[in-house]
Amino acid sequence: MLNYVMEYSELVKSFKKIVEIDGHKILVVLLADQVYAIHDRCTHLGASLSKGTLEDKSVTCKSHGAKFDLQSGEVLDKAHVGFIKMPTKKTVTYQTKVENGKVYIEL
Repeated sequence: MLNYVMEYSELVKSFKKIVEIDGHKILVVLLADQVYAIHDRCTHLGASLSKGTLEDKSVTCKSHGAKFDLQSGEVLDKAHVGFIKMPTKKTVTYQTKVENGKVYIEL
């Protein structure tokens, strides 16, 4: 089911925004003209991914450096403390659609 979440122009201004659909907090990101939607919590300790850095179709958690692919949710780099890698699971991503200036997420 497609859920309207915001106007595309809102995302152009901020590049990322958190929305909530049916109790799911979702980080919506505009990166290289593509809209992505990913569960907002890091699978390591639950930190908000919205505070992380965006680059190359990925988001890196600010807390311990876990890096996730924005399209697939795959772990690109595990969380770490110093040189010790910590367990990090794949996260959930959502399909997005932009139509007539509106952003939709399929849940």
